[in-house]
Amino acid sequence: MFRLPMTRAVRTVALAMLLPAASALAQTGRIVGRVTDAAGQPIAGAQLLASPAGLSASSNEDGRFRISNVPQGVYSLRSYRFGFRQKTVNSIAVSDGQEANVTFQLESANIQLGGIVTSASRRVEKITDAPATITRLDDAQIANTIGNSFASALKEVKGLEFVQTGVISQAVNARGFNSSFNNRMLQVEDGRIGVLAESGLPIGAFTTIPKVDLSSVEVLVGPGSALYGPDASNGVVTLTTKDPRQFPGWALEVAGGSRSYGDIQGRYAANMGHFGYKVAGEYVKVNEFQNDAIYPSVTPGQPTFVIAEKDANWRNDIIRGSGTLAYYLDNGSRLMATVGASKLNGIGPTNVGRNQLANYGYRDYQLQYTGSRLFAQAYMSNSVSGGTFQLNGLAQNSVRFPTITYDSVKALSAFPSDGRLQAAEVQNNFSVGMLSQTGIAAIDNTHITYGAQIRRDRVSTYGHWLSDRQSGTPILLSQKGAYGQMETPLSDMFRVVLAGRVDKADRFEQQFSPKAALMFTPITDQTFRVTYNRAFKSPTVLNTDFYFPNFQPFIGVFGNLDGFYITHANTAVIDTIRPVVPEVNTTYELGYKGVLGQKLYVDLVGYRTRFDGFISPLVVIANPLTGATATTAYNLKTGVKVTDPAGGPQVSLTYFNAGNAVIRGIDGGLRYYFTDKVSGSFSGSVVALDTIERRATDPIEATSFNSPSVRLTGGMETNGLIENVFAGFTTRYVHRYDFRSGVNYGTIPAFGALDLSAGYNLSSGARIMFQAQNIFSCVGGTTTPPALGISSANQATYAEGQSCGLGQEHQEMINAPKIGPIVLIGLRLQGQ
Repeated sequence: MFRLPMTRAVRTVALAMLLPAASALAQTGRIVGRVTDAAGQPIAGAQLLASPAGLSASSNEDGRFRISNVPQGVYSLRSYRFGFRQKTVNSIAVSDGQEANVTFQLESANIQLGGIVTSASRRVEKITDAPATITRLDDAQIANTIGNSFASALKEVKGLEFVQTGVISQAVNARGFNSSFNNRMLQVEDGRIGVLAESGLPIGAFTTIPKVDLSSVEVLVGPGSALYGPDASNGVVTLTTKDPRQFPGWALEVAGGSRSYGDIQGRYAANMGHFGYKVAGEYVKVNEFQNDAIYPSVTPGQPTFVIAEKDANWRNDIIRGSGTLAYYLDNGSRLMATVGASKLNGIGPTNVGRNQLANYGYRDYQLQYTGSRLFAQAYMSNSVSGGTFQLNGLAQNSVRFPTITYDSVKALSAFPSDGRLQAAEVQNNFSVGMLSQTGIAAIDNTHITYGAQIRRDRVSTYGHWLSDRQSGTPILLSQKGAYGQMETPLSDMFRVVLAGRVDKADRFEQQFSPKAALMFTPITDQTFRVTYNRAFKSPTVLNTDFYFPNFQPFIGVFGNLDGFYITHANTAVIDTIRPVVPEVNTTYELGYKGVLGQKLYVDLVGYRTRFDGFISPLVVIANPLTGATATTAYNLKTGVKVTDPAGGPQVSLTYFNAGNAVIRGIDGGLRYYFTDKVSGSFSGSVVALDTIERRATDPIEATSFNSPSVRLTGGMETNGLIENVFAGFTTRYVHRYDFRSGVNYGTIPAFGALDLSAGYNLSSGARIMFQAQNIFSCVGGTTTPPALGISSANQATYAEGQSCGLGQEHQEMINAPKIGPIVLIGLRLQGQ
C-alpha cells in the first residue's frame, strides 16, 4: 500500500499556499449586480457562477450579489435558481480595480436541468462539470415534502440505497456491503462532520436542523475521501441551512397523519444592518410500526426464548432546534455562530438486537467564517445517551435474574455514554488567471482548492461498555488531515482534475487518498469523464474499544485493537485474527452527464470497485459453549483469555478486516420535461459482487454483500398544469436479496411501492400538502423470524409468494417492522 510521508505532504501543502500570493500579483476586479423576476421583484438565493474563473456568489434578500477578486479578463456569468430558467450573460469585461455591473431578470419556470453543486469539489461548480455522481435537492424541492424529514425525496437519488424501517426511521448506503450499523456514508452539516463520537455512526435523526431551515441537500455517491477524509468511503450527504440574509422572514409548518403522526416546525430570520440572525425549532411524534423479536435464552432451566419487545416503547418523539447569529462584512464575507440541540426517544436497530433510545441528546456549537475564497471553522458536538438501554439484554437478563428489580435489570442492559467531537478546518480556493505576468509557468484558469483539518474525540461510557471500563479513564482519539485539488484545462474540451489527501490518526498508519479525473466536454453542459478514486475508512471506536462482557448472558462484545487468537478445547490454535486497520476502497468510473435539447438531463456512470481489508460487521469469533466444538478467544498481544470479569465463559464477538472483494455496477438517472409544467424521472442501479477473497476460517456473515442487485425508481410530477396545483407519483422496485449482519440473518423479499403527493398553493404564501407513501405495494414473499430466537446461527425463514394491493405491508430490513401505508397532510405558512 502506497504511503506518502507526512513531511512531504506538508511541503506540498505549504507550496500550494504560496500560490495565492503569486496569483494576487495579477490584476483583479469585481462583478456586481442584481437578480430579479419578470415583475422586478428581487430573487434571494440565486447562485451566480463566473466562468472560466470558477468564482461564485449568492444573491441576498434584495437580489444583489458581489463576486470579488476576479482576475482581469472576459467572463460569462450564469444564474441558477430553482423555479426560474437559467440565464447566461456573456462578454463581461473585468478590469483592474473596477466593477462590472450585471443585471439578471429571470423568467419563472418549473424546469430544473443541470444546476450547480458544491460537495463534489468543495466549491461551486456546474453539476455537469462535477467529477462525481451527485444529486442536489433545492429548498423549493425540500419544501414540497411533508413533516420532519426530507428523507422521502432521497428515494429518487440515483445510486443511493434507501432503507425505510419506520415512519421517521430511514438509513442510506451506496454500492454494497451494508450492515445494521452502516457508517460508510459521511454526513456533513454546514461544513461540520455530523457523527456520533461514541459509535462513529452518522447523526441521522439526531440532526439539530429542522427541515424548514434547509436550503439544499446534496448526495455524492462513490468514494469521497480525497476531499473529506475518513468515513466518506461510499459517499457524502451534505446538508446546508438557509442564510439569514438570503432567506429572511418566517415559516411555519404543521402536519399530521397515520399512526398518530404529528409535527410542528418553524423558522424566523431577520437582518439589522451588518447583522443577521435566525432561530428554528421542531417537535415530532409518532407511534412507529411494531414487531416482536425473539431471542434465545442461554440460561439452563429457563424458557427457550423470550419476547424482547415486551417492554419496548414504540412511540418515537424528537425535539430539535438551532439558533444562528451572523455578521456580514462589506466585502461579502460572513462570520457566523451557531448552536443547536436535539433529543430523541425511540427504537434503534443494532447488529445484535435493538436499543431503546431514551432521552438520547445531541448538541453542536460552531463558529464559521466564509469568504469568497477563504473558509474557516471550529466546532464541537456532544452526544449523551441518557437512559438508553438494549432491549435484547433487558429481556434475557430478566430471565437470568428473576429476583432483582426491573430497574436493576435495565441497569445491567444500559448504554450510558458521553461523546465529544472537537474539530477545526481552514480551506482556501483560488483561480490562476494570467500567471504569465508573474513569471510563473502555469496554465490559465486553473482552479485550486486546499485545506487542513484537525479532530479530537473524547468518549466516556462511565466505565460501562467501552475500554474505559478497563482503564477507568475516557478514550481520547485524534486525527489530522491535509488535502488539495487542482482542476486545469488542457484545451477547450479537455480538463483534468487531480486531488489528494493525507490523513493521520493516532492509532493507525498514515493514509493517502488520491483522486484523478479526465473530463471531456465537446458541447456546453455535456461532459464525459474517467475517474480514479482511492478512499479509506478508519475503524470506529466501536471497532477498536468495545468492551462489554455479558451484554447478554455469557455473550460479550470486544473491540479489536490488539487482535485475537482462537483455540479449540483451550489447546490447539486454529485461527489468528489481526488487529483491525483501515479498509481501502479503490474505484474506477466511466461517466456521462449532459443536458440535451433543454428538455432532458442524463447522469450515467459505470464503476468497478475493489475493497481491500473491508471491516466486517460484528461477528462471532469464538463460542466456548458448544461442547466438543467449543472455541475460546485470547488477546493476541497479551495472551490473556477472553472471559467475563468473574472468569466465566464468553461467546466472543468482534470486528476485523474480513477480506477483499471486487464489485461492478451501473448507476443512472434522467429527468425529461414534456412541457415546462410536466416532467418525468427515472433512476436505476445494477450492482454485482464480482469476486470475493476470504479466509476459510472467516464467518460467512463477515463478507456478506447485503445489497440488492437491482433498484429502480420512476415517477412523474406536474407543477402549474392546473393553476396553483402541484402533484406527482413515485414508484420504487427493490430486488430480493440476502442480508446477514449479526443476529439479523435472512432474505429480504423483493418489493415495489407507490408514493403519491399533491399540494395547493393558497394566497399569501400558504400551501396545503398531501403525501401517501407505500399506498400501493407488491411483495415477492415473506420472511418469518426463527422459532428458536434470532441469532447469527438461526436464519429467518423465507417463503415465496406474490401479493399486491392497497395497504400491503413490506419489509426492508431483517428483524425490523413491516412498513405499511403512511398518509400525511400538512399546512405551510410563510411570510416576511
